[in-house]
Parts: sequence; C-alpha cells; structure tokens
Amino acid sequence: MLKRLLRRIVRIVVVIIALFLIVLVSEYVSHRYKPGSVLVLELDGPLPERGSQSPLGLFNSPGASLNVVRTALSTAERDPRIVGLAIKVVDPQMELAQAQELCAMISEFKAHGKWTTAYMESAGEDGFGNLPYLVASTADEVSMMPQGEMNLLGVGMREVFARGLLDWIKVTPNFAAIGKYKSAANIFTEKDYTAGQREEDEALATSMFEQITNAAAAYRHLDPAAIRAIVDRAPLTAADGLKAHLLDRLEYEDQFDDRVKHYRGEHHELVDYDSYARPRMWPLGRGGGEIAVIYGVGAIQRGQGGFDPILSPGSEAMGSDDLIAAFKNAREDDDVRAVIFRIDSPGGSVIASELIRRAVELTAAKKPVVVSMSSYGASGGYWVATPAAEIIADPGTITGSIGVLGGKFNIAGGMAAIGINSDAIARGANALMYDSFSDFTPAQEQIFKDQILGGTYQYFLALVAKQRHMTVDQVNAVAQGRVWTGEQALQVKLVDKLGGFNLALKEAKRLSNIDPQARVQIEDLPEAPSLVSRLLSGQVYGVERAQAGIPRTLEPLVWLMREAAARHTAMGEVYCPLVPVM
Repeated sequence: MLKRLLRRIVRIVVVIIALFLIVLVSEYVSHRYKPGSVLVLELDGPLPERGSQSPLGLFNSPGASLNVVRTALSTAERDPRIVGLAIKVVDPQMELAQAQELCAMISEFKAHGKWTTAYMESAGEDGFGNLPYLVASTADEVSMMPQGEMNLLGVGMREVFARGLLDWIKVTPNFAAIGKYKSAANIFTEKDYTAGQREEDEALATSMFEQITNAAAAYRHLDPAAIRAIVDRAPLTAADGLKAHLLDRLEYEDQFDDRVKHYRGEHHELVDYDSYARPRMWPLGRGGGEIAVIYGVGAIQRGQGGFDPILSPGSEAMGSDDLIAAFKNAREDDDVRAVIFRIDSPGGSVIASELIRRAVELTAAKKPVVVSMSSYGASGGYWVATPAAEIIADPGTITGSIGVLGGKFNIAGGMAAIGINSDAIARGANALMYDSFSDFTPAQEQIFKDQILGGTYQYFLALVAKQRHMTVDQVNAVAQGRVWTGEQALQVKLVDKLGGFNLALKEAKRLSNIDPQARVQIEDLPEAPSLVSRLLSGQVYGVERAQAGIPRTLEPLVWLMREAAARHTAMGEVYCPLVPVM
C-alpha cells in the first residue's frame, strides 16, 4: 500500500516537473528573437482601450487593442533586436484621439533610430478614410494596393431631430437641459439645429479637420493647404494618391511582406506584435514601483458594468460598483505608488458618476491620480475626472460638456391612437410627476428644471471650479453643456496637458517621485473578463454584430430612449451625444 502511494507521488512529481520544463521552454522560445527582427502591427476592426493577454497566449483577446499595441511598441523601441516596424492598416475602426495616440507611439518608435513602413489596402471604402491614412502617414513610407481608394473626405457631423416623428405618433417630449449647448435632448424637442448647437458643431468640426490635415501634412512633409485641396477633390484613386505624394508606392500585401523581409538589402525576421507583447510567466522585477491603471470605459451606469453592444466604446459599460472596487484596491495596496484613470466615456447617470467621483477623490487624498482621456471624457466622463491631480487629453479628445439634461415622454396620445386608454388615482400633488401618461404641470416643470437639473448643474460647476482653481462664474462661461476638443479644452483650462497615455505615465511617475527612467509594474483594474467568459456571455460575437447594428448618428437617440424606457421616470443625465465621423 505504501509503495503504491509512493509510486503515485513520484508520478505526480514527474508530471509537475515535465509541465514546468514545457512552460520554461515555451517561455524561452516565445521571447527569443533574432537580431534584425521587424515588428509587424496589423490594425483591423475595432480598437478597444484594453485587451487581455496571457503568458502562453491561450486567452488573448482577439484583434488589436491600444494597451497591447502600446506595450509592444514601448518595449520594442528599446530592444536592440528590433530594427523596424511594419504597419498594416487594413480596416481599423477608431476615433480621432485613438488615431493620434497610435501616431504618437509610432513617432516615438521612430525617434529611437528605427525605420517604419506602412501598407494599406484602402483608405476607406465607400466611406471615410482620414484616420486610417493619418496613422499610416506617420511611417517613413506608405504603400497601397493599386485598386485602393483615398477617401480623405474631411469631417462630417450630422445631427438627428426626431420631433416630427414624436408629433406624428402623438408622443409629447417633456425634456429640459441646463446649458446653452447641452443639446442631447434636441433629438426629441427640435426639428432643426438650435443656434448654440450649430455653433458648437461648427467649432468642433473645424478643430478636428485642422488637426487631421495639419498632422497629415507634417508627417508627409507637405503644405497643409495642399492637403486641404486634396480633401476637397477626394475621393481619389490610389494612383492619384501616388501623384499627390500621399503614397510612396503601389503594391500588394505579398509584395509588401517580401520587401520588408529584405528591407535595405538585409534579411529580417517578421515578429507579430501580439506575440512580442505577450507577458512573461515570471516578470523581471518591479523596478521603480507599481502604478495602477484603472479603465473607465463606456456609458456610466449604476451597479455592475458589462456588455453594452450598442452605445458604449468597446461595447463596454462603466459600472459604479466596478470602479469603486478598483479604486479601493489601488488605494489600499501599499505597492501602488500612483493611479492613472484612463477614461473613454460620453457620460451617463448622475448618481453613478458621483459615486465614481467620490472613489477617485478618496484615492487622490492618499496617492497621485492622473486622468488620461481617450476618445471621450465628456459630461459624466468629465465629472469623474475632476478630483485628479492632472487631466491629460489628446488633441482630438471630445471633452467638457459640463451640463445636465433630463425629461420624460408622455405617451398618452400615442396609446389613445391605437385604442389604449389609461386613468390614474393619486394622493400627493406630485405623485404622478414622473408618470408616462401625463405632461409636467407648470409647477412640476419648474421643480424639475430649477431644483433637480439646476441643482445638479450648480454642483457640477462647483466641483470643476474647486479642482481647476477657477471661480464658478469662470467655469460657467466655458460650461453650458458645451463640448470641446482636447485642443480647445486646454485653452479654456479644462485640461492640463495634451498627450496620450505615455504622457500620463510620465506625470504619474513625477508626482509619485519615481525615477522617469525606472521600469514600473502596471496593474490593470478592474480585472478584465477572460476570453472564456466573454465567449460564454456572447460578448465576442455581440461586438462583431454591433459594428453594423445601428448607424452612429442614431446612437444618442437610442441611448436616451432606452434610458427613459428603463427608468419610467424623468432622467437626470450627464451625457454627451456627439458622434463625428472621420
């Protein structure tokens, strides 16, 4: 009996040793690259803020994600074995701020004395191609398939006004907004642009257009006026792009790959960026300490976050419970020296935004918190950023929108039109204030606008004034629900610096007295769901289906109607509905 037990123990030990050796060999092979290797970065499909990776690559998220790309390029730029970067821009879906972050990463890689080259199938196909081309233009040279298109069409912003539809179906909108420019409710209350909404959209479109054309001109060493003239002639063929010096050569992908392998007469091994960025089984020391990166992505809601396939960046929703727990973990972890709060959110629930803001405030009282805004940091997305020591945004980030909106629908007319009648009994003057079968009374309308929305707006102003070292009147002058690009927000003192995640990391190190050159361990919070759980929940499939599920210009309409239907009450929201297309 004892001998049998010993034999089993020996077998188990042998299996464990064998598995350990297999993992050790896999670890060695997965991070062993020949000198002269070239990193290959392929951009195709959605570009979420955060993707997951495992040491053996078994549970990696599909597609490219900003954090994994950032890890790969920042590591490769210091790796003497990596001499170049080949970028394949296939059909990425991203916002201006994300494109600017990619451009900054590629430029930083080049600044370390390494060459870059880019290949495109097309800069858009029957649609906008500005941002894919902008990313590709950062490389030393750009090539395109001969049948590709140069759809450098500029910036488009279309607003949708559904008041006529509501009148037709006999539904009365009871909405109010605090702020001249807080225009989300205009979808329901107006039939055309208001003066403030048009002013805001024109300023935003101008800022974004100039950022895109000026950057492309700088990368391609052309006059910005020449780029703007090309935009006015677009769409162009690939051959036209070659003549206009937007492209350096026309070739197919197989030709591009062969050229990269033998670039400048040398032989190069091609290394996939995703494999290169794969974390080690046993990380190499913490160096200067640990910095927590807390991701706040998607529309803000109470409770748990999760899968929001229609209206949230990366098909995620920012849940207050998740963010509160993440900040608590970072606050109580003695190894964490600073926190970067990475925000990509158009806002949402006032209550959830305030719960998250309080968690940020408590953390900022113990250790430095730096906000890094991605595509959106607007309305509720700006609210939650207010306690940070510094707010950093990309030039193309959509931010501000300091204002409040809310309301309800009176569906009594529509129900009567299809033969449904309703009556009610109430005790209390305002018992049916949020009822869906009646309008606000004049007294209720005043209470809702002045006390509920107005009080929230004044509180929002006070939060911003305190943290930005401004008076309430100064904040009110740049608030009013107005949306700014990051470039504009810097001028009106709503952000501190322009830049991406890497600048936020630099500032977090400075504020926590970490050597700027020291390696730091990054802890991503909240804990990301595994690929297995995402598959089981249908999230991976849902993300793919969501891409064509709803026109972008209709997203605010669906979001607000969904919120109203879910609550059966008047809403108090800090939400920014802007969806420019580029």
